[in-house]
Amino acid sequence: MKHHKRFPLVLIALTALASGSLYAENWKVGEKWAYQHQGPRPYSDGSATVKGDRTMELTAIRGDGDQKRYLLRNTWGTEDANPSTSHIDAKNMIRKIEIQDMGVLAFEPPVPVFWSLNVGEEKDLTTQVDFVGFALAIEYKAKRLADESLTVPAGAFKDCWHVQVVSTMRSDMMPATSSKMDYWYHPSVKNFVKEVIVTNYQGDNGYTATSVLKSHTKKN
Repeated sequence: MKHHKRFPLVLIALTALASGSLYAENWKVGEKWAYQHQGPRPYSDGSATVKGDRTMELTAIRGDGDQKRYLLRNTWGTEDANPSTSHIDAKNMIRKIEIQDMGVLAFEPPVPVFWSLNVGEEKDLTTQVDFVGFALAIEYKAKRLADESLTVPAGAFKDCWHVQVVSTMRSDMMPATSSKMDYWYHPSVKNFVKEVIVTNYQGDNGYTATSVLKSHTKKN
């Protein structure tokens, strides 16, 4: 597989999506969020740039009941060669992620898309991820900090929910690698309005990337 050497970093990048702040049951097909991005693409070697907007779009809703899935496509700029699609159930849990031209990640147990926490509350979770025959462990440590009001290109948002998640990937193939994500969620857009990701958190060659909400396209 030509992208094989990249997949450990891609895994962390995609599993970090699990710490995002989204309410799947309120989404509509065609709903889209565009983000202005600063800094390298997170979880790359630091040289990968993001050209154009980062976007998230709900492309489909499939199935019913326990089998209902919301398909959320995540694209990093106009030149993203490996956009991903997360399959999220009605309980806001990521079941799997499809990576274009690379493969499928399966999560057991599934990972929450939205960490439902009160201010000051913390929660830990460990999941096993299967990807092209490799089993990996991802450890999440999430905590909700004090609410904050922010102004971003999409407007002013009062009392955003600030959540911080540190995720650590462990496998026999490589040393443990961590990332730290802070996001500020607002219910009016059903997603985060700001996200800050530190790649190689507390490690060598760490760097920061920031996404802020530019527009939210609603569907009735």
